[in-house]
Amino acid sequence: MRIAVLGATGLVGRHLVEALRSAGHRDVIATYRARPLYESDGVEWRQADLMRPEEARAALKGAQAVLHCAGKLSTTAELRRDPIGSVTDTLRIGVNVLEAAAAERVGRLVMLSSCTGYPEGTGAKEEPGMFAGDPPAAWFGVGWMHRYLEKQLEWYCRHLGRIGAATALRPTLIYGPHDDFKPESAHFVPSFIHRVVAREKPIEVWGDGTQTRNLIHAADVASAVISAFAQDQGYAAYNVATPRSVSLNEVLKTLLEVDGFTDAKVVHLLEKAGGASALEVSGAALAARFGWTPSMSLRAGLADTLDWYRKTSKLAR
Repeated sequence: MRIAVLGATGLVGRHLVEALRSAGHRDVIATYRARPLYESDGVEWRQADLMRPEEARAALKGAQAVLHCAGKLSTTAELRRDPIGSVTDTLRIGVNVLEAAAAERVGRLVMLSSCTGYPEGTGAKEEPGMFAGDPPAAWFGVGWMHRYLEKQLEWYCRHLGRIGAATALRPTLIYGPHDDFKPESAHFVPSFIHRVVAREKPIEVWGDGTQTRNLIHAADVASAVISAFAQDQGYAAYNVATPRSVSLNEVLKTLLEVDGFTDAKVVHLLEKAGGASALEVSGAALAARFGWTPSMSLRAGLADTLDWYRKTSKLAR
């Protein structure tokens, strides 16, 4: 089966290409737009701006399966800087990719969606509850964008029969090597890592740091995609989550310990909003269907990401 990985130079895409190689796949189409390429056995690289319909069609020419993880990050920092751009860009990319996949009549498609589409409320979110109310105000645009793309994928698969089997995966907050570490757009994990490696003093935390997030390493997301790829008929959507959420304070404390920053000073800016705690998300359905569970502990995942950033950044102690 010829598999196309869209966004193969991004956070999840790089891990996904490696996971396919480890699983023995040697006929992979990998797309990129501007990021540097890397060597990987059995990969045919295709340059494509997926915001252009004709380039999306060319990227998927000859593909029998599609693993779609291309798009723009809509972090809190990015949405604060520009609340529209990343959302509409990801929507355009998604529409073009799904249209091209339907035209190509691909047999299988796995698409990365997002948990930002879930409405507010108590209790762990399970898959049927995605459309039970509007997403939270802070995620309204990005949440509805992902909801729309899920419904378009379901339409092409279940109602039109133009995609053989389709799965939407809804990961929680993804982190890992090849993340976005730019201060103006990064989410809090790469931002903390940058400041720890830079030996910033003090390290400022908005709010009291008790707000929680469910973090999942990109390698675990890639393994979830490989698991969901086994679905050979129909449409389904699954959460991809770790068993417990962690506080910002716990993440920062772990990074300081892992990197030996023993004399760090942490200051909590209580006058600045720290953001609401993340929704609790259940990953039980994916585990029940495919036997998938995350393998990366928080400490191991943060250590892996920090080590990669220290080796690849220009910062030095």
